[in-house]
Order: sequence, then C-alpha cells, then structure tokens
Amino acid sequence: MDYRAVDPSYFDDADHTEAKEVATDFVNALRRVRVNFGGIGIDAPCDNCQHDEHRIALGWITLEEARRMTATVNAAMGELDRYRAAGRVPRTH
Repeated sequence: MDYRAVDPSYFDDADHTEAKEVATDFVNALRRVRVNFGGIGIDAPCDNCQHDEHRIALGWITLEEARRMTATVNAAMGELDRYRAAGRVPRTH
C-alpha cells in the first residue's frame, strides 16, 4: 500500500474530467451566441437511477428566459445566414 501524500488530483476521475471539458465547451459555444444557462451543472452517474454516465444538467428556465434565448439564437443564425447569402462565410455542409 502506498502511503505517500496526495494532492487534489488524487480525487480526479477521468470520466468527470471529460464531463467538465465537454460541459465547458458546451457553455462556451452557447455563450458565443449570447445564451447563458445560470444553473448548469454536471450530474454524476447514478447507481440507483437510469443513467450510468456523467450528464450535463441545464437546470430550469422560465418561459420568458426561453423566449429570450430563442430570439438571441435565431438572431445570430439569421446574421450568419445573411453572411452566407452574401458569400462571406463558407458553407459547412
């Protein structure tokens, strides 16, 4: 048995680290189009329920927040469509 001192990385879990990286990318992608979920978090796997991997939890939003987020995303996509139509942005598909 190894009894050397540990550091905080001792508690790192590769799956949790991956979940944090994916969640960070997800939040940053949303923020690029000015959408922010304030209650976002990561749920750990659950032995007593039906999910066996880490999950990104977006929390709850009000209808008004959903309306604002929808309008924001649609405005950003509309702007992108205008750039594409003008030949300024290459198509990805």
